[in-house]
Amino acid sequence: MTLNAFRLTGPAEAELDDILDWSEQNFHEIGRIRYAALLVQAMQDIADDPQRYGAEWLRAAGQRVGLYHAWHSRTHTADPADRIQAPRHLIVFRTAEDGVVDILGFVHESMLRGRALSRIVRANA
Repeated sequence: MTLNAFRLTGPAEAELDDILDWSEQNFHEIGRIRYAALLVQAMQDIADDPQRYGAEWLRAAGQRVGLYHAWHSRTHTADPADRIQAPRHLIVFRTAEDGVVDILGFVHESMLRGRALSRIVRANA
């Protein structure tokens, strides 16, 4: 099985570090590891099929971007004991001209989507 590629933009990588730092502070190192595994799996799922169930396509700051809740990938992790039961982040992405999925950023489900999407797209312009 060939895995398709994804890459994180600079702003997305910084956001991911912040998310994982927060996870570690609140759920210890194991929480960080588990949430990191889930987010990597979700990003790989998007790369394998950007049109997959759960992907929502929107326009933000003049660009077409995808939005995918990590919840849709929570059962794809290998060990059920390591699963995050209630993930809170959505992944913002787009498919680049070279076919690679660019991960633009992350939106916490409590955020106002429109504002967060516009901020993420502008940060990646």
